[in-house]
Amino acid sequence: MIGNLAKRLGLAAMLLFCAAGASARETAETIYIDGDILTMKGDAPAYVEALAVKDGRILFAGSRDEAMAMADGTTRLVDLAGKTLMPSFIDGHSHYINSLLVANQAQVYAPPSGNGKDVPSIIAEIRRFATERNIPKGKLIMAYGYDDSVMPDGRLLTRDDLDAAFPDNPVRVDHVSMHGAVMNSLALAKYGISAATPTPPGGVIVRKPGTEEPWGLIMETAFLPVMERAEPMTAEQEIEWSRAGQMLYAQAGITTAHEGASHLPQFETMRRASEAGANIIDIVAFPFITDVDKVLAEFPISEWGSYHNRFKVGGVKITLDGSPQGRTAFFTTPYLQGGPAGEKDWYGEPTFPQDLANKMVKKVHDLGVPLIIHTNGDAAIDAFLEAYKLARAGDDGRPWNVTTIHTQFLRKDQIPAFVQNNIRPSFYTLHTFYFADTHIANRGEAQGSYISPMRDAIDAGLRPTNHTDFVVAPLDQMMMLWSAVNRESRAGREVGPDQRVTAFEGLKTMTEWAAEQYGEEATKGTLEAGKLADLVILDANPLKVDPKAIRNIHVVETIKEGSTIFPVPESGFPAPKAPSNAAATYAWSIEACDFADVNAAANKTWTLTALAGSAIQAAEPPTMRFSRGKLSVFGGVNQISGSYALVDDAVVMGELVTTRKAGPAELMKLEDRFTKTLAAVNGFTVAGEKLTLLTDGKEVADFRSSE
Repeated sequence: MIGNLAKRLGLAAMLLFCAAGASARETAETIYIDGDILTMKGDAPAYVEALAVKDGRILFAGSRDEAMAMADGTTRLVDLAGKTLMPSFIDGHSHYINSLLVANQAQVYAPPSGNGKDVPSIIAEIRRFATERNIPKGKLIMAYGYDDSVMPDGRLLTRDDLDAAFPDNPVRVDHVSMHGAVMNSLALAKYGISAATPTPPGGVIVRKPGTEEPWGLIMETAFLPVMERAEPMTAEQEIEWSRAGQMLYAQAGITTAHEGASHLPQFETMRRASEAGANIIDIVAFPFITDVDKVLAEFPISEWGSYHNRFKVGGVKITLDGSPQGRTAFFTTPYLQGGPAGEKDWYGEPTFPQDLANKMVKKVHDLGVPLIIHTNGDAAIDAFLEAYKLARAGDDGRPWNVTTIHTQFLRKDQIPAFVQNNIRPSFYTLHTFYFADTHIANRGEAQGSYISPMRDAIDAGLRPTNHTDFVVAPLDQMMMLWSAVNRESRAGREVGPDQRVTAFEGLKTMTEWAAEQYGEEATKGTLEAGKLADLVILDANPLKVDPKAIRNIHVVETIKEGSTIFPVPESGFPAPKAPSNAAATYAWSIEACDFADVNAAANKTWTLTALAGSAIQAAEPPTMRFSRGKLSVFGGVNQISGSYALVDDAVVMGELVTTRKAGPAELMKLEDRFTKTLAAVNGFTVAGEKLTLLTDGKEVADFRSSE
C-alpha cells in the first residue's frame, strides 16, 4: 500500500507523510533488543522481541519492528547480546534499615554467599575492607555474617585471632544471626566486657579455657548491651549511608526493598533521607506493632500506602514467635532436642499471649492497613489464624492485604485456611540450604523437610513470595531462587524434593506476586506498557540453564524507572539535598529481632522499693530490667527471665523462668511474692526515676532507678 501511495504522491510527498506518522507516534528513549526479554506475564514463560522505555515507564513490549518504529535519532538502542532482561526483583522481606550500617562493614558470609570459609579467610576479608576504607588506627572495624556452624574442623574465630591481626583497632565481627559477635580485646574494653562480667540469664559468653576471660562468641542477652551502644550518625552520614545501603539491594537486582519491623527513630532516618532525595530504589517500611501509635503521630495514616520520594509506610508488623533454629519458634509438638536452655518437653512459646495477639491483629484490621505477621512454628500459625478470624468477624469480607512472614512450618492442613481467606505466605526457602540439618534434628525428618512448602501452596492456588530476611541471609536473589528450585542443603542433601518449584514459579515469587504483596501490581512485577521501567539484566536465563547452575547467574545491570542504578553510572547520581540540620547526630541500633524499647521504663535497672504497699527492707531487694523484649530479674536469690511486650502503655508478661536456687527463708518468701505479682502485671507508669507496676489499674509494686 505504501509503495502504491509513493508512486502516486512522489518521493517528497511520501517523506512528508512518514514524518507526520512519526510525529503522531510516541518516541522511545531506550529500546532493548537481541536478548531473552522475559515479561513474567501470564501462567507460562512469555518473551517479547523488544522493550521500549520512555519517561521512566515501559512504552511498549512486543515485536522488534513495532518497537523500532518508535525510534528516532535520539533513541538509545541497547543490544542485550543474548543476555536476559526481565522485571527487577521485589524484596519479599528483609530489614532494609540494617543495610545502612552493614554497608560500612566487612562482609564475611561463608561460601557460596561470601569468602568467610575459615578463620584465615575471615581475617583476610576484614583486612581487605580496612585497607580499602583506609580505616585509621583506633577506629572500630566491624564485620557481619560470621557463621560458626560451618567453620572447618570446629576451628572457631576467637579474641586471640582478632588481637593478633588487628592490635591497633577495636574489631567486632557480628554473628550471621545478628544475635551475637566475636570481639578483640580493644572492642571488649570499648563495650565494658571483661572476665568480671557475669553471664546474664539467657546469654552466652564463651570463655577462654581455664579462665573467665571472654574469648569467643557473646550472644543473646549478653550481647544486648553491645547492640545498645550504637555509633551515632551525623545528618550527612544518614544520607550517605542510606544510598550505600540501597546499593546493596541494587547490585542484587532489587529496586523495591522491604523494611520489616521499624521503630520511630528509624522511620525518622528514612524520612530525612527521602526528603533529601537520597533514595535510588523504593523503600516500603512497616512499623512494629509496639511502635505503631508513635509512628502514627508523626506519619498520619492518610499518608500511608503512597510513595513520597520513593518511601512509603506499607502497613504494620506483628511477631508471634521466634526462630526454629534457635528453638524459640512456637509448635504444637515438642522439640526433639529440648529447649535452648535445656528445657524438657519444650514447645517453644508465643511472643504474645493469644488474647493480646487477638487485640493486635484486630487493631491493624481496624486501621484498614496491610498486615505482615511473623509466624514460624505451626502453633504460631494456628494462633494467627485464630486472631485473623476474630478480627474479620462482622467486616463483610472487605479486602485486607495480609502476609505471613517466614511461614516455615506451615502444616498441609493449614493451607486451605490461607486459600479461603486470601492470605499470602512469604516463604524462606533459603533455610533448606542454611539450616536444614538443624531443623531436621529439632523437628524430625518429616516436619523438617516440609519447611516452606511452596509447591503445595502454589498448587492450592496461593501466590506466595520468597525472601532473604537480610541481613540474616545475604541479598542474593539467584541463590534464593536456586533454593526454591533445588531444595538442597549445604551438605548436598535433598530437603523435601516434592516441594520444589519451577524456575518460572520461583521468579514469580520475586516479581509479580511480590508486587501484589505491596499492592503495587498495577505498576510493577511484569513487563507491560504503562508499568514502571524497573528492570534487571542477567548474564544467563534462569529458565534455560541447568537448575543447579541458577545460583551462578550474575546481575549485569539494574534499572530503576529507566535509569541505570547498578553499576553506578559514570555520571553518578543526582546530588541529594544538604541536610538543614547538618550538625545533628542520630543513633539507633541494628535490629536483631522485632522488639524495641518504646518508653521510659526500658534500658534501666529498677530496684524494688515497695510491694503491695509495704516498703521493702531487704539488703538486696529484687531488681528488674526491661530491654528489647526480654525481662531480666534478680529476685534476691534467683535469676528470673522472660519476655514482655509494651503496647499502648500496657505491659504483657510472658512465662517467667527461674534458676530455682535455695536461699534464706525471708528472701525466698519475698522472691516468691514478687514473682507472682510480676506475672499478673498488665500496666505501668513512669514518673522520673519511679516506676510503678499495675494490675488492672491497681498499684502493686514500686521501683526506683538511679540511672
